[in-house]
Amino acid sequence: MSIAPIPIPQDRTLAQQLSGAFVVLGVLVAVAFLTTALAYCVSWAWLMPDFEQSRLGIRAENAAFAAMLDEENGLRGYLMTRDVRFLEAYARGQDGLVRANEALTTQVGAIPELGVPMLVARLAQERFDERWAKAAADTQSGGVDPSMIAGKELFDAYRKDRAAFAAALDRHSERLFLRAQRLLAAQVALLLTVFSAVLLIAQHQHRALRASVVAPVAALLRHIGRVRDGRLEASVDPAGPRELRQLGEGLNDMVRALASAHEVATSRDVALSQHSGRLRQILDASREFSESLNLKYVVRAVRESSMAVGGYKRVIVWLMDHEQKRLVDGDDNTSTVGAVAPVEVGQGVAGRAAKSGRITLEAPGGHVRFSDGHVGPVCAIAIPLIVGARVVGALEARHSEPQAATKDAIEILEMLATHAATAIESARLHEIVEERSQMDALTRLANRRRLDEDLIAECGRCVRYGRPLAFVMLDVDHFKAFNDTHGHPRADQALQELADVINGCVRVTDTAYRYGGEEFCILMRETSAEDAMHFAERVRQRVELHFTSSEPGGITASFGVAGFSPDTPLPRALIEAADAAMYESKRSGRNCVALSSRPRPPSTRSGRH
Repeated sequence: MSIAPIPIPQDRTLAQQLSGAFVVLGVLVAVAFLTTALAYCVSWAWLMPDFEQSRLGIRAENAAFAAMLDEENGLRGYLMTRDVRFLEAYARGQDGLVRANEALTTQVGAIPELGVPMLVARLAQERFDERWAKAAADTQSGGVDPSMIAGKELFDAYRKDRAAFAAALDRHSERLFLRAQRLLAAQVALLLTVFSAVLLIAQHQHRALRASVVAPVAALLRHIGRVRDGRLEASVDPAGPRELRQLGEGLNDMVRALASAHEVATSRDVALSQHSGRLRQILDASREFSESLNLKYVVRAVRESSMAVGGYKRVIVWLMDHEQKRLVDGDDNTSTVGAVAPVEVGQGVAGRAAKSGRITLEAPGGHVRFSDGHVGPVCAIAIPLIVGARVVGALEARHSEPQAATKDAIEILEMLATHAATAIESARLHEIVEERSQMDALTRLANRRRLDEDLIAECGRCVRYGRPLAFVMLDVDHFKAFNDTHGHPRADQALQELADVINGCVRVTDTAYRYGGEEFCILMRETSAEDAMHFAERVRQRVELHFTSSEPGGITASFGVAGFSPDTPLPRALIEAADAAMYESKRSGRNCVALSSRPRPPSTRSGRH
């Protein structure tokens, strides 16, 4: 039979519902325990005394029979042997019989169904005792011996009555046992009834708790599983006790918050992905321009990378000219379309950034201000290029239309500028070192090392393409006497002035060198020996004119000119030919120009004059 569960009020808390269920179960268990205990007490109080009386009655009856056997056996033994020791058994049997009869009277004398058999057995005892036992015992004092057959008949009569009494005792015990079984059956039936009721009520409580607690909890767990699988839907129906309803409402709120946070996280992931992409571009760009020491290449790579990362229309990499206190376009080239003019430090958006060392913004209308966290439309952003504590330039990025200067955009441009500043400064220092390694420190002309490299390259080109090449060598006349007369400082100044005169005469395609001491040379590309003679004469005249007007006694120079010959394509041969022509000029009176007929094989010179 199906019984509907007991409804549990939904406004009760879970603790109250569980407490109520445990109270009901506790009461049921207590009732079952009390019922069991009561049934046991009833059976104990009702049956145990009768069982005890029956047990003691049977023991007393057995003791009485044993006492009668002692009397009968002792008297027979005495009559047959006249040994008085057999009378001790008789006397012991008499005492035991008295105690057994008293016990029988006490235990079973009040039981109607046992009183008559007990009395019959008692009378049989007394007949045996009066008619035969006493007479047998009196023979000790000279009486006549009783008949053994009469004694046997009396004892057999007692045995028969005693057996009837014992059977009555057994029947009484069996009735008590049957009564105990019936009582036990009644107890079992009662306990089954009680425990069935307990089980039924417990089942009702289980169904009620299942409907009130388990089902809502299962719904919450299913909803939590959906949330775990990423289905952020606030679809749980709050039901059950107060705590579970509150838990369901809280779960719905949490899911809604998670859904909102997921949307924010998704948009943030997109932003981070874009930011990561820009950082990757910055890293790739920094690797690219950090691997080169060519300043033009580094500047161009910085400019292109900045335009790609920020989407700027134009990017200018300004380099600091510390001597003139201005910024110059690092990618400035006469062949480059759109090259811009230098700007003074402190002027414009780039000049302000270079002067202050701070990020500078140019708003629409040309208004320049520093970046202070304010986000607004700007036309250009200038980031100072700083290495250590020194500003080496500025990175100016311009939009085609005014755009908001976001914090991320400025940070990315600043990060790129940081790497760019280091790479640019490294390239600049490398160019300076490279330039100084190929430049004479006193005259600022190319040195002997540069001459050797250029001669190898130009002689190879002349051999390959058959182009003309001329080489001019000159030596200052009587320079040792000038040095002794005027001193080393003035002699060094004279060499510097001579280098300036030479630089003022050479073409863009020519290169002047300080060969050593007071010797200089000029490499003239795409020039024949005859043209080089005219050039050397012009230089000689300017040297003579310059020093005649500035020094008493003046300074002159002797020139030697040689043209390249395919017969002797070695660079050293060209130098030796010009050197020989120069010595020919000195032998001809100095301060003149001599032309070598052809390059000579390399030889060793003994000295200078």
